[in-house]
Amino acid sequence: MTGESLKDHLVQSLEAARAKEATLLALCDDSPPQESGHWSAKDNIAHLTTWREHAVRTLDAMRLGQPVDGPANESDLDGRNAEIYEAHRGDSAAAVRAAANDSYGALIAAVNACTDEDLLRERPDNGGPVWRVVPGNGHGHVAQHLSYWAAEHDDPGGAEDAARWTYALDTELFPDNQAVADYNFACFYARNAHADQALPLLAAALQSRPDLRAFALEDADIEPIRDDPRVQSLLGA
Repeated sequence: MTGESLKDHLVQSLEAARAKEATLLALCDDSPPQESGHWSAKDNIAHLTTWREHAVRTLDAMRLGQPVDGPANESDLDGRNAEIYEAHRGDSAAAVRAAANDSYGALIAAVNACTDEDLLRERPDNGGPVWRVVPGNGHGHVAQHLSYWAAEHDDPGGAEDAARWTYALDTELFPDNQAVADYNFACFYARNAHADQALPLLAAALQSRPDLRAFALEDADIEPIRDDPRVQSLLGA
């Protein structure tokens, strides 16, 4: 850790996310998805943008002592994500690219408007300190979708590279949040049915944050390895 503040690290993470997302942004055009049921690059960018906009509203509301406004039902992510898809699938690629750029500027401005005290304030929905909405809707979310994109395009190496990139960034910039980084990296391996790689990361996460066990018991990402006796033992299932 350097003498840089949490705010500095959040801004650095967003700049890194913007640069990483550029690979997907370059593919953002008005072409439909290549396969039915898959998202186009434009769909992915619109989705990422909408959740960054949610993070802006959350930071601003917490800073101003106001309730969080806007479409963000995090208790039903599948439903909310379906709404986002329907709301933006007719947008032009040019509009989606412009909105993506604007959302990064808005989120960086929202971070800079906060004090450290604002960023450390606990969210009323028991979501932990409010600053976590930035990596969750910033580089972590970008890496997740780049990983999905690579997997859908028969590039398992690229999918793992995206997961490793966000894990390294989390470890460097947010070491106090290591348990969440371990859990998210474990989820990548779990989704791909690699129990041997997922288990040590999942064990480390649960040792540091026992409260994550309840989440893991319901997490769809864990499903491909849930029947592994070692996973069942770890989760107490």
